[in-house]
Amino acid sequence: MSTFWKWTKKMLTGLLILILGLSALTYAAGMYAKSKLTRENLPSGQLTDVGGYTMHLYCMGEGSPTVILEAGLNDFHVSWSKVQAEIAKDTRVCSYDRAGLGWSEASPHPRTSAVMAEELHTLLTNSGIEGPYILVGHSFGGIIVRLFAQSYPDEVAGMVLVDSAHEEQVSRMPHLKDSADEFIGQFRTLSAMSSFGLMAISPATIPNRGFPDEAYKQYQAVLATTNYFNASIAESTAFYSNISPTNTSELGDLPLIVLSHGLPDPGSDDDVFEQEWTKMQSELANLSSNSRQIIAAQSGHYIQLDEPNLVIDAIRELVESK
Repeated sequence: MSTFWKWTKKMLTGLLILILGLSALTYAAGMYAKSKLTRENLPSGQLTDVGGYTMHLYCMGEGSPTVILEAGLNDFHVSWSKVQAEIAKDTRVCSYDRAGLGWSEASPHPRTSAVMAEELHTLLTNSGIEGPYILVGHSFGGIIVRLFAQSYPDEVAGMVLVDSAHEEQVSRMPHLKDSADEFIGQFRTLSAMSSFGLMAISPATIPNRGFPDEAYKQYQAVLATTNYFNASIAESTAFYSNISPTNTSELGDLPLIVLSHGLPDPGSDDDVFEQEWTKMQSELANLSSNSRQIIAAQSGHYIQLDEPNLVIDAIRELVESK
């Protein structure tokens, strides 16, 4: 072997050792950062066994009816951080993390909306949180609370839908599936980064979507230290594969307030989407003979973060009517 190739072999070996060493150091730093974030951001509420796995439930306040806050697709309890404390001044209010998200453990069951509604009922039952309930569902959470009301109608006293998803939106707008495939692919990359500890090393790189400071810290900790992205992949895949039921029942005369966004998504110029979304919001309002619709003129999809007072007022209206 020539002197050149011997030298090249030594250089490549040295470079490989350096890369492996740096990778090991980065991994160790990431694991330390994840451990530190976890210690500094403990669950806000209680962990309850729901059949071999635990789910996180965060309740505040006292009184009846109890308000149940259901987050949107891939979201968890912090999405209600601008609403929950205010409602707690009037009655008991609970937010929670669906299985695999936030501080809840992963579920062995398929991630269908029907399963999630059942898991919520088990969580409330096992935690001793009795009805009647005012159900508040944002986006995908709107489908879950409607299924809950369908399964347990005697326990539900009213409902607020916050820019709720519609169970036919994927079939009526098939192009949404392509967009979903793109962000699911991004989730896979982010999952690897989170597992390696890269997010925990620099949590400030995780965007703040409008959360108050403490909620933002919890949001950072969950994304950086848990299996959040794997759970989000499973939840998104189930929803955009149209596994959700295609026909949830009407709500009779159940008191219903539908809040709908007034500002289009700044990242989208899809007029067809906005037109179809507007139609579907009207359809949701027509599910009950005792309903009204409110347009959140200054809000995008996250009305509870953009105009939380609209959500607070809607919930209070239903609570005070009981």
